[in-house]
Amino acid sequence: MESNNAKIPTRPKRQFIDENLMVDSWEKIEVYFKSLLDREINSVTDLEQWMLNRSELESVLEEEQAWRYIKMNIDTTDQKLAKDFAFWIQEISPKVAPFSHQLNVKLNSSIYLKELDNEKYRIYLRGLQKAIEIYRDENIPLMVEMETKQQEYGAIAAKMTVEIDGQKMTMQKAAQFLKETNREKREEVFNIINNRRLQDVDTLDQLFDELIALRQQIAKNAGFENYRDYKFAAMGRFDYTPADCYAFHDSIAKEIVPIIEGFDKSRMDKMGLENYKPWDTSVDASGKAPLKPFEGGEDLINKS
Repeated sequence: MESNNAKIPTRPKRQFIDENLMVDSWEKIEVYFKSLLDREINSVTDLEQWMLNRSELESVLEEEQAWRYIKMNIDTTDQKLAKDFAFWIQEISPKVAPFSHQLNVKLNSSIYLKELDNEKYRIYLRGLQKAIEIYRDENIPLMVEMETKQQEYGAIAAKMTVEIDGQKMTMQKAAQFLKETNREKREEVFNIINNRRLQDVDTLDQLFDELIALRQQIAKNAGFENYRDYKFAAMGRFDYTPADCYAFHDSIAKEIVPIIEGFDKSRMDKMGLENYKPWDTSVDASGKAPLKPFEGGEDLINKS
């Protein structure tokens, strides 16, 4: 296998957080939050350095949470990985939230704030000030509960498997059969997949209803009529409104949907079908067999 001599980027050396930090307790990261809160800021240069250190802390924590989430979803049967993620959601995130709010307030109240480059920091500070505005202590346990239920929802979906031709497989792998040229096979697999989903429909519906109630309460606590408006603020959507989204949806329905329907009609005609079904949307319309660029992990690595 030929090498393309690509240079793999390396992570910059940390300036504030211990390179060997292992987050297995709140106490190991609490010290960094307290350091930032207690630090004296005597110039705009001090303030920018403080912001860089805070950014590094947040990046480390975000990466740690992301890896725990990824590993949990790679193997949903591994209880340790699930517990590692649950520990983060239930023990770390709730304690980070009030400290993050205090850091936001410290920055926003700094006498050196006005000396920061407005062009460089305007968008960041706009979001930070909105975060201060919508923060509520009473929402922290609700967010923990929401995250826990979202994890449960994802775990149920990730554990779903089906049996195709005597082989047990994930839903994602089974979906590859929807590219097969045999229409009867595609229909069979489509029904197997959807029947499997229906087995958990009551549990998932209940979880979804509970999540809606939690989200609505979070929004109400923060002074919003609904979760949509709350999330617009929380995600920093300052440059467009819900009304703009509705207008965009309407334009898609008017201009794009007819084009897609035309594509579907063209595919149906090319396939010689009198009706077009959900199991006909992924197969090659010209009758070509699905591509199989590799077989298994070793083959993928060898061909990379």
